[in-house]
Order: sequence, then C-alpha cells, then structure tokens
Amino acid sequence: MLRAALTVVVLCLGQLSRAIPARAQPATSPKVFFGKQLGQDRFLAPYPKVLRYLRHLAASSERISIESAGRSTLGNEMPVVVLTSARNQKRLGHYRQIARQLANPDRLPPAKAAELVQEGKVIVLVTCTIHSTEVGCTQMASEFAHQFAVATDPIVKRWMDDVILLLMPSINPDGQIMVVDWYNKHLGTQYEGGRMPWLYHQYVGHDTNRDFYMLTQKETRNVNQLLYRRWFPQVFLDEHQMGSTGPRMFVPPQTDPLAPEVHSMIFRLADLLGTQMSLRLEEAGKLGVGHNMIYDSYWPGATRNTAWWKNVTGLLTEVASARIASPIYIEPGELTGQGKGLPEYTRRANFPSPWRGGWWRLWDIIDYELIATWSLVESCSRYRADLLRGFYRMGREAAEAGRRRAPYAWVIPPKQHDPVAAGKLVDLLARHGVRVHEAREPLRVGAASYPAGTPVIPAAQPYRAFLLTMLRPQRYPEVVPYAGGPVIPPYDVTAWSLPILMGVDVVEADSPVEAKLAPKRDSTAPARLASGPGGYLISHAADTVFTALNRLLKQRRKAYWLKQAPAGGAVGEVYLPPEGLSRQALAELASGLSLRIKPLAKKPTGAAYAVGRTRVGLYKPWVASMDEGWTRWLLEQYEFDFVTLDNAAFRGGGFGKGVDVLLFPDVNRHIIAMGELDCKGKADPRCERRRRRWTPLPPPYAGGIDGDANGKLERPGGKKIAAWIRRGGTLVALDSSTEYFIQLLKLPVVNALDGVARDEFHCPGSMLRLLVDTTHPLGFGMRNKEAGYFATSPAFRTFIPHAGFRRRVVARYPGDERDILVSGYLKGGKLLERRAAVVELRVGKGRVVLIGFRAQHRAQPHRTFKLLFNSLYLPRLREVVL
Repeated sequence: MLRAALTVVVLCLGQLSRAIPARAQPATSPKVFFGKQLGQDRFLAPYPKVLRYLRHLAASSERISIESAGRSTLGNEMPVVVLTSARNQKRLGHYRQIARQLANPDRLPPAKAAELVQEGKVIVLVTCTIHSTEVGCTQMASEFAHQFAVATDPIVKRWMDDVILLLMPSINPDGQIMVVDWYNKHLGTQYEGGRMPWLYHQYVGHDTNRDFYMLTQKETRNVNQLLYRRWFPQVFLDEHQMGSTGPRMFVPPQTDPLAPEVHSMIFRLADLLGTQMSLRLEEAGKLGVGHNMIYDSYWPGATRNTAWWKNVTGLLTEVASARIASPIYIEPGELTGQGKGLPEYTRRANFPSPWRGGWWRLWDIIDYELIATWSLVESCSRYRADLLRGFYRMGREAAEAGRRRAPYAWVIPPKQHDPVAAGKLVDLLARHGVRVHEAREPLRVGAASYPAGTPVIPAAQPYRAFLLTMLRPQRYPEVVPYAGGPVIPPYDVTAWSLPILMGVDVVEADSPVEAKLAPKRDSTAPARLASGPGGYLISHAADTVFTALNRLLKQRRKAYWLKQAPAGGAVGEVYLPPEGLSRQALAELASGLSLRIKPLAKKPTGAAYAVGRTRVGLYKPWVASMDEGWTRWLLEQYEFDFVTLDNAAFRGGGFGKGVDVLLFPDVNRHIIAMGELDCKGKADPRCERRRRRWTPLPPPYAGGIDGDANGKLERPGGKKIAAWIRRGGTLVALDSSTEYFIQLLKLPVVNALDGVARDEFHCPGSMLRLLVDTTHPLGFGMRNKEAGYFATSPAFRTFIPHAGFRRRVVARYPGDERDILVSGYLKGGKLLERRAAVVELRVGKGRVVLIGFRAQHRAQPHRTFKLLFNSLYLPRLREVVL
C-alpha cells in the first residue's frame, strides 16, 4: 500500500525513469515536443498540437492506441486515447464485448457473469475540457499519457493490466481552440486571461454540459455513443475547474440531495473512489481538497450525472482556476466558502486541510488532476472485481424490478396532439441505449386499447432508473441541512420530464403488458399522398410544420393559417392551395419531416391569415449569451431566414434593412443597454458572483446598444428601435430582455416579481402550467393547457392601456397556486396567480411580443416553440377571406 502510494506521488511529479521503448521511436517528453514545460505560466499547448503529440505517443508505445469518437460542430477531431497494457491493446474488442454483456445483465446468466467479472477489465472514461476556459485538463492529458507510456514500476504496470482507460483530451475542441487563440492574442495586455465576447461553442457555450439527456449537439451525441452503445465503461470521470477563491479541488462524494432513482451503490462506489483521491492528494501535500459540497447528486443533465441512471459510477472533479494560463495571487482574506456544504472557508470534516492562499498557477491545476487521475487508475485496479460485479448487479436489479413491480412499461399511444414529437421521443430514447419495442398485436393498458405497432418501452431493462426519471414529472426533494433549516437549493434546474418537455402523452402500465412485443422496426417508408383538388391541410400542432412552411415560402408558394377550424381539424391549420403544388414534392416533404398532409376534395372557405416569408434579426450581445446561441441553433434547425445583429448595428441604425422582426433572447437589460451586468433586483446570488468576476473587453466589443465603447450613455440604439417599432416593426423579447423594452417603450406592463427576495419566491428551472389563448395566432397549434419552462424569469402584471397601446394576454398562469407547478420546484407560487406569461402589444403601427420565459430553453420545451415561431410570422400575416 505504501509503495503504491509513493509510486503515485512520484509519477505525478513527473520524476519517472525512462522505459525501453517497445516501438521504433522513443516517446518524446511533452517538454521536448512542445518546446516548453506544460503548465508553465502563460503557455498553452494548442489543441491540434496536443493531438499530434498523442499520436506520436501512440506510435511510440504499445500501451497507447487512438480511435475516433467523431467530429465536433466545426469539424474538429474528437479522439479517444486508449491507455492500457500492451497485452490488453491486442484484445480491446474482446474486453469491449465483455463490458457490453455486463451492461445487459438480464440477458446474462449469473454463472456466466461471474466468469466475465473474473476475466474482464474495468473500462474508465476520462473526459476533459467540456468547458473550454477550464484549460488544465487538456494540458494534463499529454503529461498523463506520457507518464503512462514510460512507467516502469511493476505495481503501476499491474494497474495497466486491470484497467482500460479511455481519455478524451477535449469534448469541446472547438471551444478549446477558440480560448487558446483568444488568450494568446491578448497576452501582455490588460485583457490577458479575460473573457471572450462570444460563446466557446458554436451554439451553446457552457451548456454543452447541460445537454446530456436531450442530445442536441454533435459533441454530446459523440460522448453518448461512446458511453452507451460502443464501450460501456463502468466508471466515468469528468474533470472540470471552478472559481478561484474557494477550495483548491473538489472530489467525490457529492452533496445532497440524492436522486431517488439512482442505485445507492453508485454513491457508495463514488465515495470509495473519491476518498482514495483525497488520500493520495493529501499524501502529496496538496491542500484545499474538499468533498460533500457545492455539487449535488440530483440533476441528470451533465456528462457523468446522466451516467448514474445507467449504472455507471460517474465522478466529478473541480480544480480552482487560474486566469486561463496566467498565475494569480490570492490573499488569505479573499478565500471564501462556497455556500452549500462549505458556508465558511474553515477546517471542516469535509475540508480538513484548507489551503492558506498564495500563488495559484496552471501547473497546480495539472498537478492536482494528475494525482487524481492516477489515483483513479489505482483504485479501479484494486477494486476491479467489485466495480464489474457492481455494474452487473445494478443493471440486473433494475431489470428485475421492472418485472416485479409497477410501472411495468410505458406505452406511447399513436394518437398524439403532435405525432412528430412522439417519434422524436422514441428516437431519443433509442439513442440513449434504451430498448424500445412495439406491439405486434393490439394491446390493452387498463381500460384503454391500442393498435398493433404502438411503441412500448419495457421497464424490465438495465436502464429502468433512467426511464423513471426521464418519463415522470419531478418533485424536488426539500432536504434541509438541520431540523427547521432552509431547503438546500438545487444546483441547476429541477424539471426534465421528456413527455412534458416534448408534449407527448405517455401511459404507464401498472400491470404487465400481455401483448406480444418485439424490438421496434424502422418505419421510414415514403409517404403516400392522394390527390387534393381542393389543396392540402397540415396540422399546426407539429413543430416540423414550421420547417415545411419556411421551405414552401422560399419557393414562393402560397400558405394560409385558417382562423376557423375545418371539419376534423383545429383553428390555425395550415392550408396549401393546389395551384403550382407537386404531389410528389409534397409527399417527399411529408416523409422527410414526418408530417401528415391531408388532401382536400374542395377548397376551404372563410377567414384566414395569408402567411408571408419574414426575415428575423437576432440580437447577439458581445457578452456571450447561451440563450442567443440556443436560439440561433433552433432557428437554423427549423430553417428560418435570419441575420445576426450586434450592438453596432443598433447604434448605427442599420438593423432595419431587410429585417421584418427583431428577436431578443434572454439577456439582462443592463447588458443590452451598456454591455455590463447589473444584479439589482435579481433573486439569484450567482448573478452577483458572476458580476464580481467581470473583466473588461477590448474596445470593439465593449458597450451595449445604448452605450459606446467608453461606456457613455447615449441611448441611440434604444431610440432607433422604439422609432422602428412605432413605424410598423415587430419585436419579440424573451425572458429577462423583456424588462429592457418594458422600460424603453413605457409599456403598460410590469414584472410582478421585480425585487422579490429569494426566500419569498424561488423557481430555478421548472415546468409551470400555462393557460393559452389558442384563438390568437401566437397560440395556433397549441393546447389550451401547456407547460412552460420558468427559470428565474419575470411574470407580468398588465394594465388597461391608454390610446397609444393595445394589449392582449396570450398565455397566463392559473388562478390557484396549487395548479401552477407541473414538474420541478416552486416556492411562492401565489405570486404567479393569474399573472401573464405572454403578452402581445400594439405600439403605434408596430407590435411587441413579450414572452416571459425561455420558450426555447436549451432547445427542450418543444411545446412552447410555437409561441416563439408563430410570433416570427406576425409582420407578414394578412387577414383574408378564402
């Protein structure tokens, strides 16, 4: 034991003897290859060169091989560096097959499982730098791989024989390249180590680590594929960095609350592996290591978090940050507690060796991460059989529970308000590795009957815990730190139920499903479309109707939204006249977008809206906005015609050329105005922490639409927007950006939650019930009761306007707080009773749409996409009579 511990310390200090290389070329050290010591102040190895070095090591060592996990959004490589003994390298396919069998334990007899546990290796995935300003781990990857290649200690070589480590040097390589380029560009200036004026991912920035159940981005899909369809690791370590003035490192275990569906063995194993890390760090003299703080064990959106529900022991480490690669000096009095689990920076049971301040450098980050990563290899070797046995046991118990108690299955009825969303839900679950079946004969669930072909998701499968959390509403557990104490606040959002988010009716089977089931078949048969002499109808309920509309309008086809419900249809149905339409082209459109297009024998009559093609101007502040990125991504997915507008476009007045509607995502009103964050009236303490870390931007990116680069308040942008609206322009504002336009235009609306303290009202990310006016064009395609995503958002109180305004509430919250929460956590719901959530206002000749929440939050609440998308057509809607 002592020898092993000393070996880890020696390895992590880089004091390694050189091994005789097993391949033709010796393994060059990182210092020689990069020309500088990794971790040296103000030096970062660029990502492409890191990949070249890792390939060099793979060519030099029989212990290292490289395969591809795919490409990033911008086309950069996402390699997987496979580190294990030379003997294991020759049999990777064999050990991967063992892992696959253990991941499906209900198909594996116990005796055979015992044989595989004895033969198998622990497969460990280590991911780096999903958050691209957290640069240490990518630099560490080269050091770790070199140490692995040249190590000669017999104990370490035994670890290598027990463990197959999959190292991903960055799971957001696009952002890693951006951050290094920006850092190097501003070395030696006042902007050294400061923030970039854009997201460090093409679309979603920090939220790449919030996408691991919706899987919208290429990076998250690549990692998901590696985890649950290709390698089936039993352990997953995701290495991060955190703020600079708290603990030096967080290691597992994480803090309360614990997700109720996750097997308790996950937390026991995470405790075991994390405690070993703490010990090795302590032995190496690394102070300031804490556990059971800050990061809870409840929410499934992040990389290793989602793995918990799939029987993988997911681990998180967080190391204190420097200023990218620039060292910082921290005075003892600047060290602070981090709230949950560490209210004060002092010695505690979960923080026994506080760091006392001083210089903190990039090398410190690398050094802590090296020790933690080697400790994980050591522990996985020592507890190899326990980890494999536990992995098998958790999956087997999950499948057995699905056979013995309700729910026994989930049924997705064919009849849905939005049948396209139901298909998307099935596809998403399959991508997660969930077994999706279909009924090969009619079936009954309770008193309801469903036809053959109905999708059925059996609960008797290893990922039952994942299904329980993803297919049911959430209720945040109100855990208190002591009797009578306050509720421990959630780390992130508190609602993620896929049926609610996607608007799909899912039925739980409380008794075993008796019908014959089989794996779901691919149903991509081309659509057949009968002749429609009177034209064609498309339901407004399907989200992909907007893609169809945008394609048709670009082809100069006519389209209408019906103000009166046709026979068997609903208000807002999309009508396509037959003139100039190709039946074959429509059938191809229907197949590609999973749309149901109904042919008509004769043309409909009555009132309608003629729909015209619009061009959207999307605001993009120079303070990087994730909501702007998500919005941009969504507009691209649904093929809206849009341009990006920055502050200069508004200050100069050129924004109105060729733009029909302005769209402002969720952006703080002070950032819109002056490019600066102001937390006044905000209930979220994270806003104030973010403001304290604020760093200046270079002059081309400073200021907002009202203030120039010097911060002078001139209001040219706001005045020009107001004049443009009054002349006939349309503006759509989401969430907090609504507050800027309420003030700018002096609208007869106020935020009823402005200035309300967090102990009176708190809703950090929940699904709330909306009552929708489906006769208004903004509500077309929706149900009169929907769920909207509320995350520290405003709620509107409207007033009777004077002659200069007209207003209409399109969506509001119910009149009884007991009816408001659909999923998640809500404190102080009475303050939302009868308050407006969506308001349309006529301002002069133009109009303003205030959507008081993120209708497209992280591309998740499909049901409220329509409120946003419908609003983008408003400028070109023309009332006609057919």
